[in-house]
Parts: sequence; C-alpha cells; structure tokens
Amino acid sequence: MSFFDYPNEPPASPRHVEQLLPGASDEDWATLLKHTRYRFFGAGDAVVAAGEHDRSLYLILDGLLEVLVDRGRRGHQRIGLVGAGSVIGELSFFDGGARSALVRTVTPAGLAELSPTGFEALAAASPGLARHLLFDLGRILAQRLRTAQQDASIAGAH
Repeated sequence: MSFFDYPNEPPASPRHVEQLLPGASDEDWATLLKHTRYRFFGAGDAVVAAGEHDRSLYLILDGLLEVLVDRGRRGHQRIGLVGAGSVIGELSFFDGGARSALVRTVTPAGLAELSPTGFEALAAASPGLARHLLFDLGRILAQRLRTAQQDASIAGAH
C-alpha cells in the first residue's frame, strides 16, 4: 500500500508503489539496519507529530501507519496509508523543517529509525549504500510529488 492509497478506494497502481531500496541485498539491509534504532509502536501510537522538529527517517519494517493532516475544527483527516517496505519522515530528514503531518499506527508496527548521526555513520562505513539510499529517497519524494500534482489536477477539473 502506498502513501497515496485512500480509504474506500482501490490501491494505487503499481507505478506508485514506494518500496524502499528494491533489489537491495540482505547484506545491504543488514548494513543499513546496523545504523538504525529499532522502535516498536502499539496500535494507535503517534510515530511523528505535525510541527515537531526531528530529522529522523523511519523505515517501516512491519505494520500499517496512517498519515493525517489537521483540518482545524474538522479535526484530523487521513490522507494516506503507509505499510511495510516504505518510509516516512523524508521531508524533515532532507530539509530539517517541521514535520508536516501526524503519522500514527493503525496496527502494531516495527520501524527502524535512522537519525542524521546514524546516516553519517552509514555514509562513512558504506558510501555506495548511503548514496543509493539518498537517490531512492529522492525517487520516493518525486513519486509522491507527481501523485499529489495529479490528484490536485483531477480535483481542480471537478
């Protein structure tokens, strides 16, 4: 399931699948995960909150998370679901800005937290893998941006 899958709608087409590091070897994953901190969250737990200033990137190892935006008096609105194999927190990881959404678990979930310090250690230990990770995060960001633009274009046509 991708970031742009919405409730009561069919999943996004395969071109929107956001698998992080597809084709990476078990050795690559072991190297990457060695530089992360494992985090477990129960169902309903907040992983990140809108407005927080935290640059960690989260790799979703298992579970399902929902992405919510604050609509003021109307409360929070779910804008997407993210599952195992994807990533959250990439915007703040890159730009250091505040978190843009509340992300909380729908089911119990295991995540690998990659802090900026962890990424620096990864880059020193395995520069090729770190470069691959950065390009893949860029690909996921580009997919999310293109999908958001398409959704906005469709919404504007109605």
